Amino acid sequence: MVAQFLPGVGAKLASLIYKSRNFELLIQRPDPAYRMQPFDGDYVAGECSGMDDMFPTIDACYYDRYPWEGVKMADHGEVWSLAWDNATQGERLYFGVNGVRFPYRLEKWVSFSVPETLRIDYRLTNLSDFAFDFLWAAHPMFKLEEGAELVLPDGVSRIVHTFHIGGDFGGYGDEYSWPEAVLPGGEAIDFRRLRPKSTRQAYKYYIKGSMPSGWCALTYPTSNFSLLMSFPVEYIPYLGILPNEGGWQDLYNIFIEPCSASFDRPDAARYRGEVSHLPAKATLDWHLSISLLEGVKPGIA
Repeated sequence: MVAQFLPGVGAKLASLIYKSRNFELLIQRPDPAYRMQPFDGDYVAGECSGMDDMFPTIDACYYDRYPWEGVKMADHGEVWSLAWDNATQGERLYFGVNGVRFPYRLEKWVSFSVPETLRIDYRLTNLSDFAFDFLWAAHPMFKLEEGAELVLPDGVSRIVHTFHIGGDFGGYGDEYSWPEAVLPGGEAIDFRRLRPKSTRQAYKYYIKGSMPSGWCALTYPTSNFSLLMSFPVEYIPYLGILPNEGGWQDLYNIFIEPCSASFDRPDAARYRGEVSHLPAKATLDWHLSISLLEGVKPGIA
């Protein structure tokens, strides 16, 4: 596995290649120039590729608790558009950044724990004398190939719809059974099976409630490998999924978003009792691992 990070652009994971297959796992834009955005810019108007950290929100909104009530939370968070400090620490890469509108420091250490597993260890420090509600989410844009399937742990039974382009997925907050459901227009769908790019639809949903286990996976049957994401479910309990089956920007990819809080913004997560809360001067540690496995493993654990 070969990974490339861009410390000057959010310390994003710009490229992840399965070396033995020469398979780029993350969406790459064809434009010759990288599409930069300023702080508090429009994330989608930027490069919008690879994998970024979304923090302290995904949707642009306004903080609604003292002492930052009314402070704008930037589109897709603050950190994707900022340059991060960086250093080599033994066999690990270090990245760190301070908040702009909120007093925090977000840090991460990157390593290959084994040759085909990329591990990212995170640390969030609240630098203020007040508690801070936030959302952190991984935001990878994994490339799809036809026949790819999404694998989730046993115990997932319901999903909650939040967004769609094309198709009839109902309204925000509508619930469906997992893995198979009937949509409002009568179409039967198996959410595990990613449909062809010619479907020309995109949609997002959250697994209802906390994940039963801290992992999710994709299988690539044509290329004969599987991708496993793992995370500590006690700190990263929620999972958002956005299959883009050609419906958005003519891309064929899936966003798989392990997250500390649900529904794309802290206030919406708080309404559901699913927000992340960091006390004054406190520190929180978690990790995210991406592993590549030979063969299609439909019951990945």
